[in-house]
Amino acid sequence: MLKVLIVDDEYLVTDSLKMIISKNVKDIGQVDVASNGREAIEKAINLRPDIIFMDIHMPGIDGMEAIRQIRSINKDTLFVILTAYEFFDYAKEALSLGVSEYLLKPISKNKVIETIEHLRQIIADKRSTLMREIQLKEKMNRIVPILEAQFVTNKLFNIETPYKIEFYENVFAMSLRQGYVMILLFEDIENKEKESNLKFNRLKQELYDGFTMKLKSLCSCLIGNPMQDRIVAFIPTSNLDSEDSLKEKVKIIGEKISKKLKGFGELNYKIGIGGNYNIDNFGKSCYEAYIAASEQSGQSISSFESLDHSDSKMDNYPSHKNIIFSNHILMANITEAKEVFEEIYLWLINAYGDDIYRIKTKVLDLLFIIDKKLPYKLNEIYEIKDSYVLRILKTNNKEELRNEFLNYLSAIATQIQKQKGSNTEGVIPMVLEYVNRNYSKDISLKDVAKSVNLSYNYLSKVFKEEIGKSFIDYLTELRMEKSMKLLSNRSLSIKEICQQIGYNDPNYYCKAFKKLTGKTPTEYRSLVSMAGEHCD
Repeated sequence: MLKVLIVDDEYLVTDSLKMIISKNVKDIGQVDVASNGREAIEKAINLRPDIIFMDIHMPGIDGMEAIRQIRSINKDTLFVILTAYEFFDYAKEALSLGVSEYLLKPISKNKVIETIEHLRQIIADKRSTLMREIQLKEKMNRIVPILEAQFVTNKLFNIETPYKIEFYENVFAMSLRQGYVMILLFEDIENKEKESNLKFNRLKQELYDGFTMKLKSLCSCLIGNPMQDRIVAFIPTSNLDSEDSLKEKVKIIGEKISKKLKGFGELNYKIGIGGNYNIDNFGKSCYEAYIAASEQSGQSISSFESLDHSDSKMDNYPSHKNIIFSNHILMANITEAKEVFEEIYLWLINAYGDDIYRIKTKVLDLLFIIDKKLPYKLNEIYEIKDSYVLRILKTNNKEELRNEFLNYLSAIATQIQKQKGSNTEGVIPMVLEYVNRNYSKDISLKDVAKSVNLSYNYLSKVFKEEIGKSFIDYLTELRMEKSMKLLSNRSLSIKEICQQIGYNDPNYYCKAFKKLTGKTPTEYRSLVSMAGEHCD
């Protein structure tokens, strides 16, 4: 719906135009009038008209000045000049103000209708273009973060990017030829693994959002997706920056980031900053940032340059990662194991550079962990394992080495999916049989896992997936069910029943019974006795 404003100091003109437009033009939302330039400006602010018919000669603020003022407020309004004089005297000024049309008085009805329809099409085209631009911007807003994370990840793992660097520079609107890496490193990751993954991931995402928002407000940068124990950012620099100037900028950014993130107290973290290098040395700066973050003490942020390199532990292999990797293999969580491997491999290529033999040694260590910890006996995997080991030994390419190991993990995942159903179908009945046979003893899930030759953690996971409740809940319900039958025998005391179902503490048994049934064992026994007498 179009909104129109008519400005003229002759009311006959404004009334005539308003009547013509209202009666002859479709889809007109509102038509208002003004008698001078000042009133026109005031109404334009409130109405925000699509089209304004403006008389040039009016007392006070004339038409040209009114157009200039309104144009500064709303650049999208289209203007039609109304004049009893030849327009050529005003052509140059009108052109500079973007006037769309002009009409000579007396005004023809058909000319007014024709003019509005012409301007309607211009407005429609503008709106269509605007919507396309908005849609394009929405798509770019979805694509740019993906490309940003892709660029950082590829540089992290020394993988060739899908597009040339000029493409990324155009997309991100920044030079990427040189810069430094900033790493936010989470501390105590191995302990966090024992906590609620959901809570930890939520806190990590909140910290990532805060870090990203603040860093991007301080400087142009690219930030990768949050990884298991770190967030990696690349901050481009310019050749025009002197060394001292750059150091000062880095210091200021670091201090402001550190101050911003003080509110995220539930997660411990440290921030390290690597050296300023050509983009081809991204990995070197990344490794330096990691060392700066992991070796600092008593600070939340430090740069590699500020470290005492005589004491720097340049070969501090993150052995805790092997433990996390081992735990995921033990639980048959292959997807999570892949993520940890990526973290380990990133450290290896940053720490050992082109020393492929040292990298291969560490990768082979992970293969032995798989052999030792995998809770399934996968004969098919064992048959092809030797071929993967041979490929790993033969390759001298870091990317091929990484891919071979990931392929091996994928092959393991495939075989696990094939055997998981059949293995579970065989294991769970054995587990339930063992529990039903031994519920009266002091048994634990570790005892059950040992009886079926599975790891405690893996059996705990499978049991809950298949039975729908934890092992403790199942054992408790089974014992309560058995005790209900024993309670019908009044010759047995509560203490004797408690002992027969595997409990040593009658008070604990009574509490567990009431929690499950809503009644104490004594109350339940009375109900059973009453029911029996009634039946007799």
